[in-house]
Amino acid sequence: MFFLLAAISLATAAGAPATATTGDPGRGAIVWTTNACGSCHAFSKAGSTSKAGSLAPNLDRWLVTDARRLKLPVDLFAYRRITWGGRGMTAYGPSLSTQEIEDIVSFVVGRPFTAPPGSVAPVPALPAPPPLVTARPATVARWVKLERLPARAAKGAGLFARVGCLSCHTYLGSGVSRRGATDLSGIGRTGRSIATFRKYVAGGNDLMPSFADLGTAALNDIAAFLAASRGSR
Repeated sequence: MFFLLAAISLATAAGAPATATTGDPGRGAIVWTTNACGSCHAFSKAGSTSKAGSLAPNLDRWLVTDARRLKLPVDLFAYRRITWGGRGMTAYGPSLSTQEIEDIVSFVVGRPFTAPPGSVAPVPALPAPPPLVTARPATVARWVKLERLPARAAKGAGLFARVGCLSCHTYLGSGVSRRGATDLSGIGRTGRSIATFRKYVAGGNDLMPSFADLGTAALNDIAAFLAASRGSR
């Protein structure tokens, strides 16, 4: 009897078509490209850059933050958003198979994802990312002069003025205050270390996006700028 069952099992395995039950990041990259996801979303891993005027969130910055806001694992948040769409995004549930959605979620989050059993609920509405606010080079030069910033901090000031920090924070009269973000003009007086500032800017929270995609060198420059800021006028 044992040999008969074993033979049946082997025959079944040999004759059954291979089926994928878990998402694959490599296949997901193809799904991303064929569905032109990069035409709206910035995502460094896909080589997709920011689109001027696009309301679609930069996934490097906002994917984890939006998931945190809804208290969802990032992969489940992505799965539900891709399936149902929302905030101007097409719902891909009707046009992509479950396997394709598992694959693209795996690509976005960087690890294999398997859809949970049962139906998937839509994601609650979330506000769009704030409009990008920047500062001109002349304004940055004024910051450098007023704060007497050393070279690395001056470089960080230029990055701070370009990458979106001023979209929610204010600094020496520049920027727009949103989402309860504090004025950073004198943040260096708190005595926090460059390492602490770097970790915070890279990690974000449920209101502030992560800026980890900028890389270690840029994060260190921004952190040095914040640590050197004393609120001069």
